[in-house]
Amino acid sequence: MHLKIFKIEIDNQFDADMFSAMLEEESIPYAIDNHFSLAYGNIFQTTAGWGHIEVPEEYKEKAKALYKAYKESQKE
Repeated sequence: MHLKIFKIEIDNQFDADMFSAMLEEESIPYAIDNHFSLAYGNIFQTTAGWGHIEVPEEYKEKAKALYKAYKESQKE
């Protein structure tokens, strides 16, 4: 069985921490994939972005809505 996942690109560690807390509150399973490498430092973050959060495909719409609400709250 292959689990389908949905990725949400994240800009920095702070956003990852805040958004993952929101996912936990909603009982949405997730994994954080940071593009930092101990061997290469932040070279991958420079080219590919900070990282992303993965959620199971079945939570895609709820996670997208939560992330949109989070990003909009940052503009205020």
